[in-house]
Amino acid sequence: MRLTRTLCIFCCLLWIGALPCQSASPDVEAKWGGHLRAQGSSSWYGKPHVLEYVGDTGPLADGGFDGRLNGSVFVGEHLTLEAQYQAALTGGESRRQIQRLAQGFPTAQSLAAGAPSDGRRLFSLTGVLEENEDYLLYHRLDRLSATYAGDKLTVRAGRQALTWGNGLIFNPMDLLNPFSPSDVVRDYKTGDDMLVLQGWAGPFSDLQLAYVPRRNVCTGDVSGSESSIAGKAKFSAFGSDWDVMAARHYEDAVVGFGMVRYVLNAAWRTDFTITALDGDFSDSDFSAVTNMDYSWVWGGHNFYGLCELYYNGFGHGDPWDSLVDPDLLIRLDRGEIFTLGRWYASGQLQFEAHPLVNLFLSTIVNLDDGSLLIQPRISWDALSSLNILVGADIPAGSGNTEFGGLDEPFSGKSMGSPVKAYLLATWYF
Repeated sequence: MRLTRTLCIFCCLLWIGALPCQSASPDVEAKWGGHLRAQGSSSWYGKPHVLEYVGDTGPLADGGFDGRLNGSVFVGEHLTLEAQYQAALTGGESRRQIQRLAQGFPTAQSLAAGAPSDGRRLFSLTGVLEENEDYLLYHRLDRLSATYAGDKLTVRAGRQALTWGNGLIFNPMDLLNPFSPSDVVRDYKTGDDMLVLQGWAGPFSDLQLAYVPRRNVCTGDVSGSESSIAGKAKFSAFGSDWDVMAARHYEDAVVGFGMVRYVLNAAWRTDFTITALDGDFSDSDFSAVTNMDYSWVWGGHNFYGLCELYYNGFGHGDPWDSLVDPDLLIRLDRGEIFTLGRWYASGQLQFEAHPLVNLFLSTIVNLDDGSLLIQPRISWDALSSLNILVGADIPAGSGNTEFGGLDEPFSGKSMGSPVKAYLLATWYF
Protein backbone atom coordinates (compact mmCIF):
# COMPACT_ATOMS: atom_id res chain seq x y z
CA MET A 1 0.00 0.00 0.00
CA ARG A 2 2.83 2.41 0.79
CA LEU A 3 4.39 1.82 -2.62
CA THR A 4 1.02 2.30 -4.30
CA ARG A 5 0.39 5.63 -2.57
CA THR A 6 3.91 6.84 -3.38
CA LEU A 7 3.54 6.03 -7.06
CA CYS A 8 0.09 7.60 -7.23
CA ILE A 9 1.50 10.84 -5.82
CA PHE A 10 4.38 10.61 -8.28
CA CYS A 11 2.00 10.26 -11.22
CA CYS A 12 -0.10 13.22 -10.10
CA LEU A 13 3.02 15.35 -9.82
CA LEU A 14 4.12 14.12 -13.23
CA TRP A 15 0.87 15.18 -14.88
CA ILE A 16 0.59 18.51 -13.08
CA GLY A 17 4.25 19.39 -13.31
CA ALA A 18 4.54 18.58 -16.97
CA LEU A 19 2.02 21.20 -18.08
CA PRO A 20 4.07 24.25 -17.12
CA CYS A 21 7.16 22.49 -18.46
CA GLN A 22 5.49 22.39 -21.84
CA SER A 23 5.45 26.17 -22.06
CA ALA A 24 8.94 26.46 -20.61
CA SER A 25 10.56 24.05 -23.05
CA PRO A 26 9.51 23.26 -26.60
CA ASP A 27 11.09 19.79 -26.19
CA VAL A 28 8.56 18.71 -23.54
CA GLU A 29 4.93 17.99 -24.34
CA ALA A 30 2.28 16.58 -22.01
CA LYS A 31 -1.05 14.99 -22.87
CA TRP A 32 -3.75 13.63 -20.65
CA GLY A 33 -7.18 12.03 -20.98
CA GLY A 34 -9.28 9.18 -19.66
CA HIS A 35 -12.87 8.25 -18.98
CA LEU A 36 -15.60 8.01 -16.36
CA ARG A 37 -17.97 5.06 -16.66
CA ALA A 38 -21.18 4.18 -14.82
CA GLN A 39 -22.81 0.80 -15.22
CA GLY A 40 -25.88 -1.00 -14.02
CA SER A 41 -27.16 -4.53 -14.57
CA SER A 42 -29.94 -6.91 -13.68
CA SER A 43 -29.27 -10.67 -13.43
CA TRP A 44 -31.60 -13.69 -13.50
CA TYR A 45 -30.07 -16.95 -12.28
CA GLY A 46 -33.21 -19.00 -12.73
CA LYS A 47 -34.33 -22.04 -10.76
CA PRO A 48 -33.24 -24.43 -9.46
CA HIS A 49 -29.94 -22.65 -8.69
CA VAL A 50 -27.52 -22.87 -5.76
CA LEU A 51 -28.26 -19.21 -4.89
CA GLU A 52 -31.63 -20.45 -3.61
CA TYR A 53 -29.75 -21.55 -0.49
CA VAL A 54 -29.28 -17.90 0.51
CA GLY A 55 -32.19 -16.05 -1.10
CA ASP A 56 -33.64 -14.96 -4.41
CA THR A 57 -32.16 -15.95 -7.75
CA GLY A 58 -33.29 -12.82 -9.53
CA PRO A 59 -33.72 -10.28 -10.73
CA LEU A 60 -30.67 -9.04 -8.83
CA ALA A 61 -29.59 -5.43 -9.35
CA ASP A 62 -25.91 -4.47 -9.46
CA GLY A 63 -23.93 -1.37 -10.37
CA GLY A 64 -20.57 0.27 -10.36
CA PHE A 65 -18.33 3.12 -11.42
CA ASP A 66 -14.97 3.09 -13.13
CA GLY A 67 -12.63 6.02 -13.68
CA ARG A 68 -9.35 6.25 -15.53
CA LEU A 69 -6.81 9.07 -15.80
CA ASN A 70 -4.12 8.72 -18.45
CA GLY A 71 -1.03 10.92 -18.69
CA SER A 72 1.89 10.97 -21.11
CA VAL A 73 4.94 13.22 -21.16
CA PHE A 74 7.03 13.38 -24.34
CA VAL A 75 10.61 14.54 -23.76
CA GLY A 76 12.33 15.42 -27.00
CA GLU A 77 12.01 13.02 -29.92
CA HIS A 78 12.94 9.80 -28.16
CA LEU A 79 11.69 9.62 -24.55
CA THR A 80 8.08 9.06 -23.41
CA LEU A 81 6.83 8.66 -19.83
CA GLU A 82 3.38 7.16 -19.36
CA ALA A 83 1.16 6.61 -16.34
CA GLN A 84 -2.49 5.50 -16.13
CA TYR A 85 -4.44 5.50 -12.88
CA GLN A 86 -7.66 3.52 -12.41
CA ALA A 87 -10.24 3.48 -9.63
CA ALA A 88 -13.30 1.22 -9.57
CA LEU A 89 -16.33 0.57 -7.39
CA THR A 90 -18.56 -2.45 -7.98
CA GLY A 91 -21.22 -4.19 -5.95
CA GLY A 92 -24.89 -4.97 -5.50
CA GLU A 93 -27.32 -7.79 -4.85
CA SER A 94 -25.48 -10.46 -6.86
CA ARG A 95 -22.30 -9.85 -4.90
CA ARG A 96 -24.21 -10.02 -1.62
CA GLN A 97 -25.82 -13.34 -2.54
CA ILE A 98 -22.56 -14.86 -3.75
CA GLN A 99 -20.69 -13.75 -0.62
CA ARG A 100 -23.36 -15.33 1.57
CA LEU A 101 -23.21 -18.54 -0.44
CA ALA A 102 -19.41 -18.59 -0.12
CA GLN A 103 -19.72 -18.83 3.66
CA GLY A 104 -20.96 -22.40 3.22
CA PHE A 105 -19.40 -23.14 -0.17
CA PRO A 106 -15.99 -21.40 -0.32
CA THR A 107 -15.54 -22.17 -4.02
CA ALA A 108 -18.46 -19.82 -4.79
CA GLN A 109 -16.14 -16.92 -3.94
CA SER A 110 -14.70 -17.21 -7.44
CA LEU A 111 -18.05 -16.06 -8.88
CA ALA A 112 -17.69 -12.61 -7.29
CA ALA A 113 -15.75 -9.92 -9.14
CA GLY A 114 -12.41 -9.14 -7.52
CA ALA A 115 -9.69 -6.56 -7.90
CA PRO A 116 -6.84 -7.39 -10.31
CA SER A 117 -4.15 -9.19 -8.33
CA ASP A 118 -0.52 -8.05 -8.22
CA GLY A 119 0.52 -11.13 -6.23
CA ARG A 120 2.68 -12.42 -9.08
CA ARG A 121 3.71 -9.07 -10.56
CA LEU A 122 7.05 -7.44 -9.87
CA PHE A 123 5.47 -4.34 -8.32
CA SER A 124 2.40 -4.08 -6.10
CA LEU A 125 0.49 -1.18 -7.65
CA THR A 126 -3.05 -2.20 -6.64
CA GLY A 127 -4.72 -1.17 -3.40
CA VAL A 128 -8.08 -2.46 -2.12
CA LEU A 129 -9.67 0.46 -0.26
CA GLU A 130 -12.77 -1.40 0.94
CA GLU A 131 -14.12 -4.90 0.40
CA ASN A 132 -17.19 -6.31 2.09
CA GLU A 133 -20.33 -8.28 1.40
CA ASP A 134 -21.96 -5.43 -0.52
CA TYR A 135 -19.23 -3.79 -2.60
CA LEU A 136 -15.58 -3.65 -3.64
CA LEU A 137 -13.59 -0.43 -3.99
CA TYR A 138 -10.04 -0.46 -5.32
CA HIS A 139 -7.52 1.67 -7.19
CA ARG A 140 -4.38 0.86 -9.12
CA LEU A 141 -1.76 1.97 -11.58
CA ASP A 142 -2.46 0.04 -14.75
CA ARG A 143 0.37 1.69 -16.70
CA LEU A 144 3.66 3.13 -15.48
CA SER A 145 6.40 2.95 -18.08
CA ALA A 146 9.23 4.75 -19.83
CA THR A 147 9.90 4.35 -23.56
CA TYR A 148 13.00 5.21 -25.53
CA ALA A 149 12.42 5.18 -29.28
CA GLY A 150 15.59 5.08 -31.37
CA ASP A 151 15.96 4.89 -35.11
CA LYS A 152 15.94 1.07 -35.24
CA LEU A 153 15.24 0.01 -31.66
CA THR A 154 12.52 0.88 -29.13
CA VAL A 155 12.98 0.03 -25.45
CA ARG A 156 9.99 0.14 -23.12
CA ALA A 157 10.24 -0.69 -19.40
CA GLY A 158 7.61 -0.74 -16.68
CA ARG A 159 3.95 -1.64 -16.38
CA GLN A 160 2.49 -1.88 -19.87
CA ALA A 161 0.35 -4.01 -22.15
CA LEU A 162 1.56 -6.30 -24.91
CA THR A 163 -0.66 -8.16 -27.37
CA TRP A 164 0.49 -10.87 -29.76
CA GLY A 165 -1.54 -13.06 -32.08
CA ASN A 166 -4.26 -12.72 -34.68
CA GLY A 167 -7.26 -14.13 -32.84
CA LEU A 168 -10.23 -11.76 -32.69
CA ILE A 169 -12.32 -13.53 -30.03
CA PHE A 170 -9.97 -16.30 -28.86
CA ASN A 171 -6.22 -15.71 -28.98
CA PRO A 172 -3.96 -18.65 -27.99
CA MET A 173 -0.76 -16.82 -29.00
CA ASP A 174 -1.49 -13.96 -26.60
CA LEU A 175 0.13 -15.32 -23.44
CA LEU A 176 0.07 -12.14 -21.32
CA ASN A 177 -3.34 -11.16 -19.93
CA PRO A 178 -5.52 -11.89 -22.96
CA PHE A 179 -9.09 -10.63 -23.06
CA SER A 180 -11.81 -13.09 -22.14
CA PRO A 181 -13.70 -14.15 -25.28
CA SER A 182 -16.91 -12.88 -23.65
CA ASP A 183 -15.51 -9.36 -23.05
CA VAL A 184 -17.41 -6.85 -25.18
CA VAL A 185 -15.67 -3.78 -23.71
CA ARG A 186 -12.00 -3.92 -24.67
CA ASP A 187 -10.80 -0.37 -24.09
CA TYR A 188 -7.78 -1.40 -22.04
CA LYS A 189 -5.87 -4.58 -21.48
CA THR A 190 -4.57 -5.25 -17.96
CA GLY A 191 -0.93 -4.16 -17.71
CA ASP A 192 2.05 -6.26 -16.62
CA ASP A 193 5.54 -5.33 -15.41
CA MET A 194 7.92 -6.10 -18.23
CA LEU A 195 10.81 -5.05 -20.43
CA VAL A 196 10.11 -4.97 -24.18
CA LEU A 197 12.61 -4.49 -27.00
CA GLN A 198 11.20 -3.82 -30.46
CA GLY A 199 12.93 -3.18 -33.77
CA TRP A 200 13.43 -4.42 -37.29
CA ALA A 201 16.24 -5.98 -39.27
CA GLY A 202 16.66 -7.47 -42.73
CA PRO A 203 13.52 -9.29 -43.92
CA PHE A 204 11.80 -8.91 -40.53
CA SER A 205 9.42 -5.96 -40.42
CA ASP A 206 8.94 -6.36 -36.66
CA LEU A 207 11.09 -8.03 -34.01
CA GLN A 208 10.00 -8.09 -30.38
CA LEU A 209 11.60 -9.50 -27.24
CA ALA A 210 9.75 -9.40 -23.93
CA TYR A 211 10.85 -10.29 -20.41
CA VAL A 212 8.21 -10.50 -17.66
CA PRO A 213 9.64 -11.09 -14.17
CA ARG A 214 7.16 -12.53 -11.68
CA ARG A 215 7.12 -13.40 -8.01
CA ASN A 216 6.34 -16.69 -6.36
CA VAL A 217 3.01 -16.10 -4.59
CA CYS A 218 4.14 -18.19 -1.61
CA THR A 219 7.60 -16.72 -1.00
CA GLY A 220 7.20 -13.29 -2.59
CA ASP A 221 10.55 -13.68 -4.34
CA VAL A 222 11.16 -13.18 -8.05
CA SER A 223 11.42 -16.65 -9.57
CA GLY A 224 12.63 -17.81 -12.95
CA SER A 225 10.05 -20.61 -12.94
CA GLU A 226 7.30 -17.99 -12.56
CA SER A 227 8.64 -15.55 -15.15
CA SER A 228 8.37 -15.37 -18.94
CA ILE A 229 10.75 -14.48 -21.73
CA ALA A 230 9.44 -14.51 -25.28
CA GLY A 231 10.40 -13.38 -28.76
CA LYS A 232 8.34 -12.82 -31.90
CA ALA A 233 9.31 -12.07 -35.49
CA LYS A 234 7.10 -10.86 -38.35
CA PHE A 235 7.92 -11.13 -42.05
CA SER A 236 6.15 -11.27 -45.40
CA ALA A 237 6.38 -14.13 -47.91
CA PHE A 238 4.16 -15.84 -50.52
CA GLY A 239 1.56 -13.07 -50.36
CA SER A 240 1.04 -13.45 -46.59
CA ASP A 241 2.29 -11.94 -43.34
CA TRP A 242 3.84 -14.49 -40.98
CA ASP A 243 4.52 -14.50 -37.23
CA VAL A 244 6.92 -16.85 -35.48
CA MET A 245 7.04 -16.94 -31.67
CA ALA A 246 9.11 -18.78 -29.09
CA ALA A 247 8.74 -18.41 -25.33
CA ARG A 248 9.75 -19.76 -21.98
CA HIS A 249 6.48 -19.19 -20.11
CA TYR A 250 6.57 -20.15 -16.43
CA GLU A 251 8.00 -23.69 -16.60
CA ASP A 252 6.73 -24.44 -20.11
CA ALA A 253 8.23 -23.95 -23.56
CA VAL A 254 5.84 -22.45 -26.12
CA VAL A 255 6.26 -22.06 -29.87
CA GLY A 256 3.72 -20.37 -32.09
CA PHE A 257 3.10 -19.62 -35.74
CA GLY A 258 0.66 -17.19 -37.33
CA MET A 259 -0.45 -16.18 -40.81
CA VAL A 260 -2.52 -13.32 -42.23
CA ARG A 261 -3.57 -13.00 -45.86
CA TYR A 262 -6.46 -11.71 -47.95
CA VAL A 263 -8.86 -14.03 -49.77
CA LEU A 264 -10.87 -11.98 -52.26
CA ASN A 265 -11.93 -9.04 -50.05
CA ALA A 266 -11.89 -10.90 -46.74
CA ALA A 267 -9.03 -11.11 -44.23
CA TRP A 268 -8.03 -14.63 -43.18
CA ARG A 269 -5.96 -15.22 -40.05
CA THR A 270 -4.59 -18.39 -38.49
CA ASP A 271 -2.52 -18.97 -35.35
CA PHE A 272 -1.42 -22.11 -33.58
CA THR A 273 0.73 -22.81 -30.55
CA ILE A 274 2.46 -25.88 -29.13
CA THR A 275 3.02 -25.85 -25.36
CA ALA A 276 5.64 -28.26 -24.04
CA LEU A 277 4.77 -28.91 -20.41
CA ASP A 278 7.87 -28.43 -18.24
CA GLY A 279 9.82 -27.96 -21.47
CA ASP A 280 9.20 -31.55 -22.62
CA PHE A 281 7.83 -31.61 -26.18
CA SER A 282 6.91 -35.28 -25.80
CA ASP A 283 4.25 -34.01 -23.36
CA SER A 284 2.74 -31.08 -25.24
CA ASP A 285 -0.63 -29.51 -26.02
CA PHE A 286 -1.70 -27.97 -29.30
CA SER A 287 -4.06 -24.97 -29.62
CA ALA A 288 -5.18 -23.12 -32.71
CA VAL A 289 -7.52 -20.41 -34.00
CA THR A 290 -8.58 -19.39 -37.49
CA ASN A 291 -10.93 -16.60 -38.48
CA MET A 292 -12.20 -14.53 -41.37
CA ASP A 293 -13.80 -11.08 -41.32
CA TYR A 294 -15.42 -9.00 -44.03
CA SER A 295 -17.17 -5.64 -44.31
CA TRP A 296 -19.75 -4.67 -46.93
CA VAL A 297 -22.46 -2.13 -47.78
CA TRP A 298 -26.06 -3.24 -48.26
CA GLY A 299 -29.10 -1.02 -48.59
CA GLY A 300 -27.03 2.05 -47.86
CA HIS A 301 -25.84 0.67 -44.51
CA ASN A 302 -22.43 -0.59 -43.40
CA PHE A 303 -22.13 -4.20 -42.22
CA TYR A 304 -19.25 -6.13 -40.67
CA GLY A 305 -19.05 -9.82 -39.94
CA LEU A 306 -16.50 -12.26 -38.55
CA CYS A 307 -16.43 -15.97 -37.86
CA GLU A 308 -13.83 -17.85 -35.87
CA LEU A 309 -13.01 -21.48 -35.05
CA TYR A 310 -10.93 -22.25 -31.95
CA TYR A 311 -9.36 -25.44 -30.64
CA ASN A 312 -8.24 -25.51 -27.00
CA GLY A 313 -5.72 -28.29 -26.48
CA PHE A 314 -6.05 -28.02 -22.70
CA GLY A 315 -9.84 -28.47 -22.72
CA HIS A 316 -12.02 -31.58 -22.56
CA GLY A 317 -15.28 -32.68 -24.12
CA ASP A 318 -16.82 -33.10 -20.65
CA PRO A 319 -16.58 -29.93 -18.49
CA TRP A 320 -16.24 -32.04 -15.32
CA ASP A 321 -13.07 -33.58 -16.77
CA SER A 322 -11.71 -30.06 -17.32
CA LEU A 323 -12.28 -29.13 -13.68
CA VAL A 324 -10.00 -31.94 -12.48
CA ASP A 325 -7.22 -31.28 -15.00
CA PRO A 326 -4.41 -29.44 -13.15
CA ASP A 327 -2.83 -28.10 -16.35
CA LEU A 328 -6.08 -26.38 -17.34
CA LEU A 329 -6.87 -25.19 -13.81
CA ILE A 330 -3.49 -23.49 -13.54
CA ARG A 331 -4.13 -21.56 -16.76
CA LEU A 332 -7.65 -20.66 -15.72
CA ASP A 333 -6.27 -19.26 -12.48
CA ARG A 334 -3.58 -17.26 -14.33
CA GLY A 335 -6.16 -15.80 -16.71
CA GLU A 336 -4.66 -17.35 -19.86
CA ILE A 337 -7.61 -19.60 -20.76
CA PHE A 338 -11.28 -18.91 -20.05
CA THR A 339 -13.08 -21.95 -21.43
CA LEU A 340 -13.40 -25.62 -20.47
CA GLY A 341 -14.10 -27.35 -23.79
CA ARG A 342 -11.98 -28.17 -26.82
CA TRP A 343 -13.86 -26.92 -29.88
CA TYR A 344 -15.57 -23.53 -30.20
CA ALA A 345 -17.22 -21.63 -33.02
CA SER A 346 -17.79 -17.91 -32.56
CA GLY A 347 -18.89 -14.97 -34.63
CA GLN A 348 -20.01 -11.38 -34.66
CA LEU A 349 -22.31 -9.34 -36.88
CA GLN A 350 -22.29 -5.52 -36.78
CA PHE A 351 -24.96 -3.35 -38.42
CA GLU A 352 -24.56 0.43 -38.64
CA ALA A 353 -28.18 1.57 -38.37
CA HIS A 354 -27.00 5.19 -38.14
CA PRO A 355 -23.52 6.76 -38.10
CA LEU A 356 -23.97 7.11 -34.33
CA VAL A 357 -25.84 3.85 -33.65
CA ASN A 358 -24.38 0.35 -34.15
CA LEU A 359 -26.08 -2.97 -33.45
CA PHE A 360 -23.97 -6.03 -32.57
CA LEU A 361 -24.72 -9.71 -32.19
CA SER A 362 -21.95 -11.99 -30.87
CA THR A 363 -22.20 -15.73 -30.30
CA ILE A 364 -19.84 -18.31 -28.78
CA VAL A 365 -20.76 -21.98 -29.20
CA ASN A 366 -19.15 -24.90 -27.38
CA LEU A 367 -19.17 -27.51 -30.14
CA ASP A 368 -18.48 -30.32 -27.68
CA ASP A 369 -21.65 -29.98 -25.58
CA GLY A 370 -23.82 -27.69 -27.74
CA SER A 371 -24.14 -24.90 -25.17
CA LEU A 372 -23.72 -21.29 -26.24
CA LEU A 373 -23.47 -17.67 -25.15
CA ILE A 374 -25.45 -15.00 -27.06
CA GLN A 375 -24.51 -11.32 -26.65
CA PRO A 376 -26.76 -8.77 -28.39
CA ARG A 377 -26.01 -5.08 -27.77
CA ILE A 378 -26.54 -1.54 -29.08
CA SER A 379 -23.85 1.15 -29.00
CA TRP A 380 -24.98 4.79 -29.25
CA ASP A 381 -22.54 7.69 -29.49
CA ALA A 382 -24.91 10.15 -27.85
CA LEU A 383 -22.28 12.92 -27.85
CA SER A 384 -18.80 13.24 -29.28
CA SER A 385 -17.46 12.20 -25.87
CA LEU A 386 -20.36 10.09 -24.52
CA ASN A 387 -21.12 6.48 -25.43
CA ILE A 388 -24.13 4.47 -24.25
CA LEU A 389 -23.95 0.68 -24.46
CA VAL A 390 -27.03 -1.47 -23.79
CA GLY A 391 -26.79 -5.23 -24.06
CA ALA A 392 -27.33 -8.67 -22.61
CA ASP A 393 -25.42 -11.89 -21.92
CA ILE A 394 -27.65 -14.90 -22.56
CA PRO A 395 -26.16 -18.34 -21.76
CA ALA A 396 -28.07 -21.33 -23.07
CA GLY A 397 -27.68 -25.08 -22.88
CA SER A 398 -28.79 -28.19 -21.06
CA GLY A 399 -27.60 -29.16 -17.59
CA ASN A 400 -23.95 -30.04 -17.02
CA THR A 401 -22.76 -28.05 -20.02
CA GLU A 402 -20.36 -25.14 -20.00
CA PHE A 403 -22.80 -22.31 -20.76
CA GLY A 404 -25.93 -24.15 -19.61
CA GLY A 405 -24.34 -24.53 -16.17
CA LEU A 406 -22.89 -27.41 -14.19
CA ASP A 407 -25.16 -29.06 -11.62
CA GLU A 408 -24.13 -29.18 -7.97
CA PRO A 409 -23.52 -32.93 -7.34
CA PHE A 410 -25.55 -33.33 -4.13
CA SER A 411 -28.69 -31.29 -4.79
CA GLY A 412 -28.68 -31.14 -8.58
CA LYS A 413 -29.10 -27.35 -8.49
CA SER A 414 -27.43 -25.36 -11.23
CA MET A 415 -24.20 -23.43 -10.68
CA GLY A 416 -24.47 -21.64 -14.03
CA SER A 417 -24.07 -18.01 -14.99
CA PRO A 418 -27.13 -15.74 -15.11
CA VAL A 419 -28.97 -14.10 -17.95
CA LYS A 420 -27.81 -10.50 -17.54
CA ALA A 421 -28.99 -7.21 -19.03
CA TYR A 422 -26.72 -4.21 -18.64
CA LEU A 423 -26.28 -0.54 -19.43
CA LEU A 424 -22.92 1.30 -19.57
CA ALA A 425 -22.48 5.04 -19.97
CA THR A 426 -18.91 6.19 -20.68
CA TRP A 427 -17.75 9.79 -20.85
CA TYR A 428 -14.34 10.25 -22.47
CA PHE A 429 -12.18 13.31 -21.85
